[in-house]
This record gives sequence, structure tokens and C-alpha cells, in this order.
Amino acid sequence: FVDPLLFAGYRVVAFDQPAHGESDGTKTNLLEIAPAMDLIAQQEGSFHAIIAHSFGTLITSYALVNQSFPPPARLVYFGAFNRLMDSLSRFQVLAQLPDEIIEGLRGMIYQNFGQAVLESITNVFLTPQINIPSLMFHDAADNVTPVEDSRAIARVWKNAQLIETEGLGH
Repeated sequence: FVDPLLFAGYRVVAFDQPAHGESDGTKTNLLEIAPAMDLIAQQEGSFHAIIAHSFGTLITSYALVNQSFPPPARLVYFGAFNRLMDSLSRFQVLAQLPDEIIEGLRGMIYQNFGQAVLESITNVFLTPQINIPSLMFHDAADNVTPVEDSRAIARVWKNAQLIETEGLGH
């Protein structure tokens, strides 16, 4: 999707989240990643649009509600992720981990960040606070993030339109 945007005259800024891709570090979390969007906006200028995928949609929503960069004119979310803490059970399935490991990890995360804080980080809670025209795309057969996540978000986010696709995957 980058080439058509460049051809249309837009400048595309893509970034590796901290501890992802070629970025420094070995671990990170949503509370560390969201401020990176502020830094990018300070360096690159305001965004015309933000395009986010999967867990990046939750990071984007959290950043838009909790950071200070100027909001973009548009948002596009692909395979939107709803609840932060759902990531543990989804990771458990992908990595085929036993319940004991996930429960221990959940307890450690709650201890470090606070259960109430973590349970409140959901797109269903955040997106109604975002007054930006938004398009959401989600494949009905997404095997990583269930389409119900985007459906739940679209029900409460009055500025969003959900388009369900078939055969595109995650």
C-alpha cells in the first residue's frame, strides 16, 4: 500500500516499534510504544492519516487518547485488536503454551502495571474518544485477531465504518 500513496503525492513514514524489527531493545510494551508516536510527530510533522494493523491499532488508539501529537485527518485500521489482555490467550494458542505459564505471566504483568490499568486498555473504551473519520477492514477468517474484535469496536465507534473482507487473512 506504500507505492500508491507515494504515487498520489503523500510522504509515508513507517517505523519499527521499540524492540521490533531493526529498533534497539529486546522487550517493550504498549505504554512505552505509544509515546514513540509523539516523538515521530515532533520529528516528521503532523500526520495526514495513520494506517495501523492488529495490535498497532490498539497502540494507535491509546496514543491518540493519551499523547499530545496533533490528531490525523483520517485513520485506517486493519484487523483491529480490541482488548490488550486478550494478547496473552492468543499468544498461548499460537505458541502452544500451558495454562500455568500464561497464568504466571498474567500475574507478573498485573503486578508490574496494575490489573485495573491493563483491563481498561481496550479499543471499545478508547475509540469513542477519537473523533476522526475512520475505516476499518477485517477479514472474516482472520486466524490471529477474530473479526468480532472489529465488530465490537465498530458498534461503539460512531466515526468508523467497518468493511469485512474474505480471503485476505490477517
